Amino acid sequence: MNYSYEEFLQDLSIGREIHFIYKETDYYIGCGTGRYMFYKAYDDSSEVMGDNVDDLLRKVELHGNSIKEVWNDIKIDIIF
Repeated sequence: MNYSYEEFLQDLSIGREIHFIYKETDYYIGCGTGRYMFYKAYDDSSEVMGDNVDDLLRKVELHGNSIKEVWNDIKIDIIF
């Protein structure tokens, strides 16, 4: 799947939910309960909340990097 970072941002901004894999770990990002959220699958303690897409993405780190920095190493699993 050739899915760009810009498409990812657009999908998040319209409320879509995205499951992806980075370094053999599953992650979720999206607008779930009216707020933007990110978490590692099966790890409630990893949850990060944001008021909007930009706020959330500023807070999210994957092994010390932003999603944008590691985008080419991310495998999109499911987009809802």
